[in-house]
Amino acid sequence: MKIIVDLVRENKRLEVELPEKATVRDLLKKIGYRVQGSVVVKDDVPVIEDERLKDGDTVKVFLAASGG
Repeated sequence: MKIIVDLVRENKRLEVELPEKATVRDLLKKIGYRVQGSVVVKDDVPVIEDERLKDGDTVKVFLAASGG
């Protein structure tokens, strides 16, 4: 299945091929992001890493910034 991914920090759009029943965690791993420190939004709602994706989904990935 194909997922459209908007990488907000990089201002880049990717088309990512994933197996059926892939989760948000699988997507992050495929694009080289860690679950911790990443926020994934689908339909303007943050989603958890165990949520399954569907063919044709479009998601936005934000990197959480921290520091002191």
